[in-house]
Amino acid sequence: MMTLPLPRWSDRQYLVINALAFQGTWLMCVLGGSVVAAMVTVMMLIVHLHQVHDVKRESIFILQATVIGFLCDLALVSGGVIVTGGIFPPLWLTCLWTLFATTVGYPMRFFFGRLWLSMITGAVFAPMSYFAGAHLAGVGLMSPDWMALLIISLIWALVFPLLIHLYTFNRLRPRT
Repeated sequence: MMTLPLPRWSDRQYLVINALAFQGTWLMCVLGGSVVAAMVTVMMLIVHLHQVHDVKRESIFILQATVIGFLCDLALVSGGVIVTGGIFPPLWLTCLWTLFATTVGYPMRFFFGRLWLSMITGAVFAPMSYFAGAHLAGVGLMSPDWMALLIISLIWALVFPLLIHLYTFNRLRPRT
């Protein structure tokens, strides 16, 4: 069996690498579409899971976050907040949730135990990401844009702290 010669970084190094990798993979997913997003996501997951200390717990969290994200985006698409031309969110958008999940235990761990800060951060920065992603990927937002961004802001004010809590809960739960 052939193994990839992946380096092992310190937690501090990987925190920075993970943050930068997420920014790059975000752009690749948005600009490259679903096929590129799927490839980038698989590659990032291989690297990420090589770095983590508890692959099983991390994998469970990433799956949970991806499902939560898919359901959030499905609600946004179904409600006409995001207009994709289909009834489901595009794969590249779901891949962004998977990739975001890889950041929660690293650059986003700053938000552990900071409920209000995570609510405000989710409410402010997620709509900016959706707005930029929608324009770069040719996805529509409901009119007026500010209404779509307000809805996304309210969702992320809840979802981001939920993901932070879910990560810490999974990490603290006794092993099975």
